Amino acid sequence: MTFDWLKKPVVQRVGRIAGYVVFGMVVFTIATIVTFPTPKLKSYLENRLSTGGRIVRISDMSLRGLASARLFGVALELPPAQHTLPDGQIETQKRRLALDQVDVSVGLFRLLFGGLSVELTIHDGDGVLGPLRLVRSGGRITASLDTVRDFPIPDELPLFGVRFDGRLQEARIRLDYDEKAGLAESTGDVELKGSGIRAIQPTLRSRAQGNVTLSDASLGALVLEVHLGKRSNMGAFKADRRSPLGDETLVHLARAELDGNDIKALVEGQSTIRLAPGKPLGESQLNLEAAFSFADAFIDRKVKSGAEVRTPNAFLRTLLSMDPRWRNAQSGNYWGVVCTGMLSRPVCNPKKPAIRGGDFKAPPKEEPEVEEPAAPAPTPSAPAPAPRPTPAAPTPRTTAAPAPSTAPLPVIPPSAVPGPAPMLPAPQLTPPPRRDLPPPVETPQIEAPPQVQAAPIDQVNAPMEVRTAPLRPTVIGRARLRGMAAEEEAGDSPAEGEAPSVPGEEE
Repeated sequence: MTFDWLKKPVVQRVGRIAGYVVFGMVVFTIATIVTFPTPKLKSYLENRLSTGGRIVRISDMSLRGLASARLFGVALELPPAQHTLPDGQIETQKRRLALDQVDVSVGLFRLLFGGLSVELTIHDGDGVLGPLRLVRSGGRITASLDTVRDFPIPDELPLFGVRFDGRLQEARIRLDYDEKAGLAESTGDVELKGSGIRAIQPTLRSRAQGNVTLSDASLGALVLEVHLGKRSNMGAFKADRRSPLGDETLVHLARAELDGNDIKALVEGQSTIRLAPGKPLGESQLNLEAAFSFADAFIDRKVKSGAEVRTPNAFLRTLLSMDPRWRNAQSGNYWGVVCTGMLSRPVCNPKKPAIRGGDFKAPPKEEPEVEEPAAPAPTPSAPAPAPRPTPAAPTPRTTAAPAPSTAPLPVIPPSAVPGPAPMLPAPQLTPPPRRDLPPPVETPQIEAPPQVQAAPIDQVNAPMEVRTAPLRPTVIGRARLRGMAAEEEAGDSPAEGEAPSVPGEEE
């Protein structure tokens, strides 16, 4: 038989010993999970993680094996961010991160040999981030993340002093961090895509203008691509000359775009952060060039605070239009800015952007609604094309000039302006006289083209120096209709038997 060797006493003895060992390990694992003092482990983790000014709190936790646990209600409080106001006072801003659930898994085998391998999956609301894998070995820490699904951006964790909210739709992170040399000897790549990004009451800090808090701003979709590494290893700088500082480490902002209804922003592709060996990230040198644009609806937005209605963003229009530096930094509907200096204390100045229209589109301008005039009531007689309004008869020079009309100015299309190209006269049709009215006395009928209503020229506001002269109705770019001018002045009327002059026919 094939399995006769299982009947040997030695094999059976080894099998019984192995069975006892496996059974003991299973019982030990179950007993450990059931009887393990979870509250003490929770307190231990809180104490170990609360270092360097951080405060970590865990509401509850449960074990899912010897090396896996699930944490509920994880709250992280970071040291408050400090900002120096123009008057010398220091403003503090809280930084807090709250997560609904965190699944943690630790690699036991790597832990036994002095290494560390941790896998995190974070749940917050309906969003999921992870698994995020962290491996520590040989003085380096590697991090990798490939999966993000509708994860909310923490709105209590400000970035550069501004709080944001929204959703992360896609993410890819690769980081190889050197524990001894820091970011100066590290490499990494970050790609993020988000939607519904909103800046919560951003504050503009300026020495000249002071601090101004704006209303919430819709930033829309986010696209971010960042690379960390040596300059010589980045394809975007292959054609550049070698830097006098050597092969330095850069944080390259390859792509950063915000496409929102209120604000649009775009970072120029050569923007970098130059890292200095042995120095913290805040002392790195920043060189950033960006373009931005504001929507009119955002600038004119009204915010109600109690019984007061304010327009906190209205000063932006005054600043951008009155300051000559910003006027010179405007290109189309957007402005440019360049920021240099230390990352913790950058200096930003207006500068005409190098970005052109193909790569950047300003927010759509909302066109004002135009009220259309009401249609005239139909007459009992058969419908006929509505004639043009009869122009007022010219008055003698001794009378006062007519008051300017309050009606909106007519819009004259470019095609109606007289030019070198001749225009064919439109067909003319004499409307039938109305039977319900007596015939006019010495007033010729007016010929009008079918279904064409030309705007009365007397509605155009004439310049001040010619308003005292009588208005003479004419049609630009089209032959004058016979019988239009019922009365003319003696000096201007043509001689008997002479045809009136027609604009556009003179050589």
